[in-house]
Amino acid sequence: MINLNHAVQFQHNLWQEALAKAHCIVDATVGNGHDFLYLANHCAPHASLFGFDIQLAAIKATQERMKECSRRDISWQLSLGDHADFLGPDTPLDYPIDLAVFNLGYLPSGDHSLMTKADTTIRALQGALSHLTPQGMITVVAYPGTPEGAAEEAAVLEYITGLPQRDYDVSTWRPLNQRNQPPTLYILRGR
Repeated sequence: MINLNHAVQFQHNLWQEALAKAHCIVDATVGNGHDFLYLANHCAPHASLFGFDIQLAAIKATQERMKECSRRDISWQLSLGDHADFLGPDTPLDYPIDLAVFNLGYLPSGDHSLMTKADTTIRALQGALSHLTPQGMITVVAYPGTPEGAAEEAAVLEYITGLPQRDYDVSTWRPLNQRNQPPTLYILRGR
């Protein structure tokens, strides 16, 4: 059954088609590694996964979680640093991106003062979009429950709303009857 009240889980349903044929998958904010492991377990053979996070604790948690992955027909790499440093428009990437995922905010078990920021998230999105394959997909889960998260979501929404319709399909998914400002899922697909 599709979970209709949880943005992070709901996006897994959207990833299925992309994962079946993706060669390059990017997790721009690996966090505790749950999404990275999911992507690794469900991607096509010979796919390459790249994961980034600004916190060493997140990289270590994801490395530990990947011990649960028995796939030997894929490659994966984790890098410590801001997603804008790896995906920004001025960063030379040597691979086209089929699927990129962003789970914004802070590391739940980490330092809550270290959060994704609107400016670097926008730069990372610009870079990911510039390398997105035709029909490639980007999902962004934003958390408006804190003032910082609300500001970041507003900036992301403003940016993606302005993307040209001829190049991208942009949509959103949000639970409507949930309390405490639940996360919002944004979906971007190349045309």
